[in-house]
Amino acid sequence: MTFPKLFLPVSIVAGIMTITACSHIFSTESSLPAAHPEAVGEGRVACSECHEDQIKGVLKPYATFNHSQLFVKEHRFYAGSNDKLCASCHATSFCNDCHANELEIKPSIKLGDRPDRELIHRGDYMTRHKIDGKIDPTSCFRCHGRANNEQCIVCHK
Repeated sequence: MTFPKLFLPVSIVAGIMTITACSHIFSTESSLPAAHPEAVGEGRVACSECHEDQIKGVLKPYATFNHSQLFVKEHRFYAGSNDKLCASCHATSFCNDCHANELEIKPSIKLGDRPDRELIHRGDYMTRHKIDGKIDPTSCFRCHGRANNEQCIVCHK
């Protein structure tokens, strides 16, 4: 039996020969090569999630996988800009471990890119507008003008 040339790169460390490249001989049960050095959970795995060079088996820089304390504190900027980036390593349940019980994600952050976030009146405003109108009627006049009183009278007799 002959192996493809991609299987040949090896390194000898302390007298132990190790394969430094994925064999590209895939087992039938998973998408990992038969000679992959570690088990990587269930399901199909994209090599590019961990490997920078898939032919040689070179891993991405360690910093890609390890987050500093600053990153943990400021990760909302990354998570908010591209949730697929986080999902390449983390399941949604990973976020829920902290945010479901300890630190709730504010809707303005979690849903910040939705078009209705730009509206002056949010979706539930009709149930609350009478409170704002009673507290400060001029707050309505600023945008709707005094002529709007005629519209108000339709519902508020």
